Amino acid sequence: MIGSSNRKRHVVNRRAFLYGAGGLAIGLPYLEGMPERSAWAQTNTPVFSLFICGACGVEPKRFWPSGSGDLTSLLASGDKAVNQLKDHAANLLIIKGINYPNGGPQGCGHAEGLAQALTGVKPKSTGSKATAGGPSADFVISKAVNPAGTDPLALYAGNIRNGYIAERLSFDQSGNTRAAVDTPYKLYQTLMGVAPTGSGGVDPGGGGMTPPPKPSVTDEILLRRKSAVDYVHAELKSLIQNPKLSAADKQRLQQHFDSVRQVEITMTVGPDAPVAILGCGQEGLDTAGLQAVSQYRYTKTAEAAGGMENSVELHMQLVALAFACNLNRTATLQAGDGTDATIYDVPSNKSLGNWGLHFISHRTQSDGAVGQNSTAEAAHAEIDVIRMKTLARGLNHFRDRGLADKCVVLWTNHIAEGNHNMRSVPQILWGNGGGYFKQGQFIDGGGAGNAKLLNMIVSAATGSAANFAGGGEIAAAKA
Repeated sequence: MIGSSNRKRHVVNRRAFLYGAGGLAIGLPYLEGMPERSAWAQTNTPVFSLFICGACGVEPKRFWPSGSGDLTSLLASGDKAVNQLKDHAANLLIIKGINYPNGGPQGCGHAEGLAQALTGVKPKSTGSKATAGGPSADFVISKAVNPAGTDPLALYAGNIRNGYIAERLSFDQSGNTRAAVDTPYKLYQTLMGVAPTGSGGVDPGGGGMTPPPKPSVTDEILLRRKSAVDYVHAELKSLIQNPKLSAADKQRLQQHFDSVRQVEITMTVGPDAPVAILGCGQEGLDTAGLQAVSQYRYTKTAEAAGGMENSVELHMQLVALAFACNLNRTATLQAGDGTDATIYDVPSNKSLGNWGLHFISHRTQSDGAVGQNSTAEAAHAEIDVIRMKTLARGLNHFRDRGLADKCVVLWTNHIAEGNHNMRSVPQILWGNGGGYFKQGQFIDGGGAGNAKLLNMIVSAATGSAANFAGGGEIAAAKA
């Protein structure tokens, strides 16, 4: 099990200062003779998106907040599963009352739910082989904002080789399933530049397309280690010598350079100082945990190396790194198989004799029938707590890399409950998507289709009004 992070406060220390300075060209002062100053002045800051879809629903009576409104108050105390997210309350938007196009299964609810979770439209076919009725939101976003040929990351936590309702979350324009990567270590190698990423290289997102060459994260890290002022010194010197500049402009530049250098030199971090934003760097990666799954084999025990919860967190910390380094703008993570057999070490499940999640969600030891076993219901509620703890730890990585205002992370499920109901499917959003989404609130979606929420994420991520899956928005969710 990966250790949790206790980082709670954020100020900019020297590392973050250099990171920010390099990313923003050290905030040049206005120069009368050079109105065309910076590409950042003309380009919107990227908005990143991660879509996570859990398996087999939740136990609703012990999942949702106890009340509505301000999440900081609602999550501060209580025994609901979402209380595990209390450290992220200010950056969360939790929505109930969001429905899938099919309110229930036409054949197999698990496969059909996966086909609707990120497409917002009814499946093209039903049953265990259900296919999507259109592209998923991540694919649409990728085509709008990723470099040509760079597919969205498609990731998988669970037993991808289970032979029954496995990967089915990210879909191309024709509704075809995009292949997913189930090995965090493989993604880690790709991001670190160990695996090739150019011509003839590995496409970490599947889909049969080879991504264009990119700078490896190793290159990015080496670049970040330089002083930002040292890095741009030659450019500043050249700019000062530009004949278009007046004497006043040259004086402003020199004073600006001197003041930035002085701030950098005097900025220190003591042992009790708050934690800085990590940005694009290897700091914060659980390299030992990644090494433990270098020879990946799925493990039924949820939080063991190779287990589903362990894999979810490893994938999340790597996606946070990819976003912080702007290596990809969007990703999906399927957290569990359609009929997930992962065994969770929770008290009520021990009483049952260690059932898999799918049996627990059905409240009986059956892949088809639905029962009313109260111990299984309690076990499902306990598992929801485990899953929310994993989500909280995963979100720590996005927070610590400074992505709260540049990102949307969606946690949802492929059904609402284990009886295959698809009404009021959980929707938990972290990050405001560049100011697009309301934050710190628990709201009711009023029975809206999930297409409207997905359309809002597409709009936030692409920077323009979208018409995904029929368009529309949920007014109560918008900032």
